[in-house]
Amino acid sequence: RSDAKQSWAADISAKITPPVSAGGLVYVAAVDQHTIHALAEKDGKQQWTFTAGGRIDSPPTLHAGSVIFGCADGYVYSVDAGSGELAWKFSAAPEERMIMNDGQVESAWPVHGSVLIVNDTLYCLAGRSLFLDGGMHLSLLNPKTGELLSSRKHSDIDPATGKSMQLSN
Repeated sequence: RSDAKQSWAADISAKITPPVSAGGLVYVAAVDQHTIHALAEKDGKQQWTFTAGGRIDSPPTLHAGSVIFGCADGYVYSVDAGSGELAWKFSAAPEERMIMNDGQVESAWPVHGSVLIVNDTLYCLAGRSLFLDGGMHLSLLNPKTGELLSSRKHSDIDPATGKSMQLSN
């Protein structure tokens, strides 16, 4: 395979996400390489690659001609499904705080998992645990523009008592 577009997988030394497909293209993320790849469904030739700012641990969500995914850098990305060009990028993390995890730099509030889109509302969750770094941050976005519709912080603090749920009474 002398054609670099056919040998994209040879450069991937670690794991990839399960593929998703639409419109004759297959989309897959190379987790540790921070990349999303679009491959031709018929012959597997690489059509484009997009590099994000951190690990992408789950398959992207396909919506209205876009490839949308969460990233360990704390952002949600939307790229054009046909060209791989960035359409928008949203910071789901409450602030810029980077940490080391398994030899890679990432946000203290990574966006793990695929994003969910229901009735033209995108749901994403940033964070590691209710009990770490101030909790988890749920954001609802417009999937076409990345505009924030609403957000809410979830943590270990019981709203009724104002005390940590980790404490026993």
